[in-house]
Amino acid sequence: MVEPLTAAVIVSLFFSEAIKEGGKALTKGAVDTFTQLVNTIREKFKAEGTEGLLTRAENQPTEANKTKLQDELQTQIDADEAFAQKLKDLVALLQAQDATIRQVVLSEIELSDDLKAKDINQKATRDGSVNQEMIKGVKAKSIDVGNLNQEA
Repeated sequence: MVEPLTAAVIVSLFFSEAIKEGGKALTKGAVDTFTQLVNTIREKFKAEGTEGLLTRAENQPTEANKTKLQDELQTQIDADEAFAQKLKDLVALLQAQDATIRQVVLSEIELSDDLKAKDINQKATRDGSVNQEMIKGVKAKSIDVGNLNQEA
Protein backbone atom coordinates (compact mmCIF):
# COMPACT_ATOMS: atom_id res chain seq x y z
CA MET A 1 0.00 0.00 0.00
CA VAL A 2 1.35 3.43 -0.96
CA GLU A 3 1.17 6.07 1.73
CA PRO A 4 -0.72 9.19 0.72
CA LEU A 5 1.35 12.35 0.42
CA THR A 6 0.52 14.81 3.14
CA ALA A 7 1.38 18.45 3.56
CA ALA A 8 3.04 17.51 6.87
CA VAL A 9 5.67 15.48 4.98
CA ILE A 10 6.44 18.37 2.64
CA VAL A 11 6.50 21.02 5.36
CA SER A 12 8.88 18.87 7.43
CA LEU A 13 11.12 18.62 4.33
CA PHE A 14 10.99 22.40 3.90
CA PHE A 15 12.32 23.00 7.37
CA SER A 16 14.63 19.98 7.75
CA GLU A 17 18.17 20.50 9.04
CA ALA A 18 19.70 19.34 5.73
CA ILE A 19 17.83 22.05 3.84
CA LYS A 20 18.45 24.76 6.47
CA GLU A 21 22.18 24.08 6.15
CA GLY A 22 21.93 25.23 2.55
CA GLY A 23 21.79 21.72 1.18
CA LYS A 24 25.45 20.98 2.05
CA ALA A 25 24.56 17.39 2.93
CA LEU A 26 22.54 16.90 -0.26
CA THR A 27 23.69 15.90 -3.72
CA LYS A 28 23.35 18.45 -6.52
CA GLY A 29 20.46 16.41 -7.94
CA ALA A 30 18.65 16.50 -4.60
CA VAL A 31 19.18 20.26 -4.28
CA ASP A 32 17.78 20.76 -7.80
CA THR A 33 14.78 18.53 -7.01
CA PHE A 34 14.12 20.42 -3.76
CA THR A 35 14.26 23.72 -5.65
CA GLN A 36 11.76 22.33 -8.18
CA LEU A 37 9.49 21.23 -5.30
CA VAL A 38 9.57 24.71 -3.72
CA ASN A 39 8.96 26.40 -7.08
CA THR A 40 6.02 24.09 -7.85
CA ILE A 41 4.40 24.99 -4.53
CA ARG A 42 5.20 28.70 -4.95
CA GLU A 43 3.57 28.73 -8.42
CA LYS A 44 0.46 26.97 -7.09
CA PHE A 45 0.16 29.32 -4.12
CA LYS A 46 0.68 32.34 -6.41
CA ALA A 47 -2.11 31.09 -8.70
CA GLU A 48 -4.38 30.63 -5.68
CA GLY A 49 -3.46 34.01 -4.16
CA THR A 50 -1.92 32.43 -1.05
CA GLU A 51 1.81 32.93 -1.76
CA GLY A 52 2.07 35.18 1.33
CA LEU A 53 1.66 32.11 3.56
CA LEU A 54 4.72 30.47 2.00
CA THR A 55 6.81 33.65 2.14
CA ARG A 56 5.87 34.26 5.77
CA ALA A 57 6.73 30.69 6.80
CA GLU A 58 10.08 30.92 4.98
CA ASN A 59 10.97 34.25 6.61
CA GLN A 60 9.52 33.48 10.04
CA PRO A 61 9.43 29.69 10.53
CA THR A 62 7.36 29.75 13.72
CA GLU A 63 5.11 26.80 14.55
CA ALA A 64 2.04 28.95 13.86
CA ASN A 65 3.30 29.95 10.39
CA LYS A 66 4.32 26.36 9.59
CA THR A 67 0.85 25.14 10.63
CA LYS A 68 -0.89 27.73 8.41
CA LEU A 69 1.36 26.76 5.50
CA GLN A 70 0.68 23.06 6.12
CA ASP A 71 -3.10 23.62 6.28
CA GLU A 72 -3.15 25.58 3.01
CA LEU A 73 -0.85 23.09 1.28
CA GLN A 74 -3.08 20.19 2.37
CA THR A 75 -6.12 22.04 1.00
CA GLN A 76 -4.36 22.47 -2.36
CA ILE A 77 -3.22 18.81 -2.43
CA ASP A 78 -6.75 17.62 -1.69
CA ALA A 79 -8.30 19.93 -4.32
CA ASP A 80 -5.89 19.34 -7.23
CA GLU A 81 -5.00 15.76 -8.15
CA ALA A 82 -2.40 16.77 -10.79
CA PHE A 83 -0.65 19.09 -8.31
CA ALA A 84 -0.70 16.36 -5.66
CA GLN A 85 0.82 13.83 -8.10
CA LYS A 86 3.58 16.24 -9.13
CA LEU A 87 4.49 16.85 -5.48
CA LYS A 88 4.40 13.12 -4.77
CA ASP A 89 6.76 12.44 -7.68
CA LEU A 90 9.18 15.18 -6.57
CA VAL A 91 9.20 13.97 -2.95
CA ALA A 92 9.84 10.38 -4.07
CA LEU A 93 12.68 11.55 -6.31
CA LEU A 94 14.14 13.66 -3.51
CA GLN A 95 14.02 10.74 -1.08
CA ALA A 96 15.73 8.46 -3.63
CA GLN A 97 18.44 11.04 -4.37
CA ASP A 98 19.17 11.66 -0.72
CA ALA A 99 19.49 7.99 0.22
CA THR A 100 22.54 7.37 2.35
CA ILE A 101 24.86 4.50 1.57
CA ARG A 102 25.99 2.89 4.83
CA GLN A 103 28.73 0.27 4.81
CA VAL A 104 30.04 -1.37 7.99
CA VAL A 105 32.76 -4.00 8.39
CA LEU A 106 33.92 -5.49 11.70
CA SER A 107 31.73 -3.64 14.13
CA GLU A 108 31.05 -4.31 17.80
CA ILE A 109 33.02 -7.58 17.98
CA GLU A 110 34.39 -8.87 21.26
CA LEU A 111 36.94 -11.70 21.16
CA SER A 112 39.06 -13.25 23.87
CA ASP A 113 41.62 -14.19 21.20
CA ASP A 114 43.28 -12.46 18.22
CA LEU A 115 41.60 -10.79 15.26
CA LYS A 116 43.16 -10.89 11.79
CA ALA A 117 41.57 -8.98 8.92
CA LYS A 118 43.08 -8.82 5.43
CA ASP A 119 42.02 -7.53 2.03
CA ILE A 120 38.80 -5.75 2.96
CA ASN A 121 37.40 -3.22 0.49
CA GLN A 122 34.45 -0.84 0.70
CA LYS A 123 33.39 1.08 -2.38
CA ALA A 124 30.42 3.34 -2.98
CA THR A 125 29.83 3.98 -6.67
CA ARG A 126 27.20 6.72 -6.81
CA ASP A 127 26.66 10.27 -5.63
CA GLY A 128 25.02 10.81 -2.32
CA SER A 129 25.75 10.63 1.33
CA VAL A 130 28.17 7.83 2.17
CA ASN A 131 28.97 6.52 5.63
CA GLN A 132 31.73 3.91 5.75
CA GLU A 133 33.07 2.29 8.91
CA MET A 134 35.85 -0.23 8.70
CA ILE A 135 36.69 -1.25 12.28
CA LYS A 136 34.60 0.10 15.11
CA GLY A 137 34.09 -1.03 18.69
CA VAL A 138 36.28 -4.12 18.31
CA LYS A 139 37.82 -5.70 21.42
CA ALA A 140 40.43 -8.44 21.00
CA LYS A 141 43.66 -9.63 22.57
CA SER A 142 45.47 -8.29 19.50
CA ILE A 143 44.31 -6.96 16.15
CA ASP A 144 46.22 -7.56 12.91
CA VAL A 145 44.85 -5.72 9.88
CA GLY A 146 46.17 -5.24 6.38
CA ASN A 147 45.00 -4.01 2.97
CA LEU A 148 41.90 -2.19 4.18
CA ASN A 149 40.49 0.20 1.59
CA GLN A 150 37.54 2.57 1.50
CA GLU A 151 36.46 4.51 -1.57
CA ALA A 152 33.52 6.77 -2.17
